[in-house]
Amino acid sequence: MYHLIARSPNGLMAQILGGLITYLLLAIYCHEEHKEKVSIQRVRELRIAIHNEIIQMMAEHDNHAKTATSAEHPAHASP
Repeated sequence: MYHLIARSPNGLMAQILGGLITYLLLAIYCHEEHKEKVSIQRVRELRIAIHNEIIQMMAEHDNHAKTATSAEHPAHASP
């Protein structure tokens, strides 16, 4: 967490707990996958990998949607 966004006590607690949970998940990931502590380099690599996977999933979804649309509305040949 670089800065706090929430303004209420409950919002602050939720943001702090969210940051703690995120850190713990990163610590588990770094330990299991790389046998090391959390580092900014690993966080950046993970962020890029997640970003690339999302882009790939969106592209696959778009391709699937286009295929489904063309199957529903086939082009008619001119006589």
